[in-house]
Amino acid sequence: MSAGDPNLSVLHRKTAAGQQQHQARSVTVAKAMRLSIAKVALDVFDMAMQAIGLVVEDRSQETCIDMMDPANLLVLLDGPQGRIGAAMIDAGLVGGLIQQQTMGRVEPARGDPRPMTETDAAMCAPLLDALFEKASGAVEDEADRLLLRGFTFGARSEEPRLVAMALEDAEYRIIRLTLDMAKGARQGDLLLVLPLVPTHDPDGGGLDGVEDDEGHAEAGPRNLTDVVMHLEAELMVQLCHVRMNLSELTHLSAGDTVLLPPGTFPKTRIMAQSGKCLGTGTLGQVDGQRALKIDREPAHAKTPQRRLTDQPDVEMPQVEIGTQNQQPMPAAAPLPMVAEQMPTALPPEIDDTQLPDLEALPDLNDLPDLNDLPALDDLPDLADLPDLGDLPNLKSA
Repeated sequence: MSAGDPNLSVLHRKTAAGQQQHQARSVTVAKAMRLSIAKVALDVFDMAMQAIGLVVEDRSQETCIDMMDPANLLVLLDGPQGRIGAAMIDAGLVGGLIQQQTMGRVEPARGDPRPMTETDAAMCAPLLDALFEKASGAVEDEADRLLLRGFTFGARSEEPRLVAMALEDAEYRIIRLTLDMAKGARQGDLLLVLPLVPTHDPDGGGLDGVEDDEGHAEAGPRNLTDVVMHLEAELMVQLCHVRMNLSELTHLSAGDTVLLPPGTFPKTRIMAQSGKCLGTGTLGQVDGQRALKIDREPAHAKTPQRRLTDQPDVEMPQVEIGTQNQQPMPAAAPLPMVAEQMPTALPPEIDDTQLPDLEALPDLNDLPDLNDLPALDDLPDLADLPDLGDLPNLKSA
């Protein structure tokens, strides 16, 4: 219905003209995004940026996933009450934001884009946070405000498959901004994928909880961590490696038995779909069901602990060093003298009745007096001895 339609009455034409003027003055999502991106680039990054193209439309989940290009920066958005969104930033825009933050200027792109990293995501996170904060406060419609309010940077996604696992709703609102950086130095697209506000609750009051089968709401909002931790991850348990030639492999059929190498069971390896080993475990049974006990590696096995504050993480017993309960060392006994080593009493195992009686020994007074010995003067004279000169001479050899 337009104001220039001749079939309308004068009152209808005036009403239609007033509605068009109000829509021209009102701030929609597209206008809020166009104005906010320029202010955010100037305030946060001190650079010139403007939206030269902007499209807002509703698309299905499958269409949103097809738009995700792994060559660009893929980001998961953390929204209020567990709402999960996504964003894709062109690799050229990522390079321009990093150049502005590191060198203070934006240069044209040269060569093929490089793979995106966690550092790229961290340096682009302020753009997304400030854009949602400013745009949600600029829109006039309450439904549009609920669509944009509360979204922040969540985490970088390595591939579109992970984005598809996080986006669970059937339909999303797509906001595509074609941005120009530094007056034509670089251009690229910023794609925002946001979940729609439920139509049965336009005020967003019912987003604080999730209703169960009986209609009762579960208390407590969900965040991105809760959603990611409830995602299903397929892991493979590898018993061992068995080598066989192609002819043996082609002859295998259902019911055949494959001999396992000795010493491999029950130790197993936990493998991801990419073939990377995530850990080891022990295969067994719990209550009649197959179970796997994961081998936990101590924290200090990969990161040596050497600070005093890291002592609780070393997983070693605490050794108390102090003087509170410590017993004093006894003083060293002095060395005994030689005279003190002589026994002054008989040992207890020797009976004194077994010793001879000392009174039965003869009296030393009965010994003869030494003065009765003959004097030396009474000895014979040595001059009467024969002369030794008559002895024969002994010839020496």
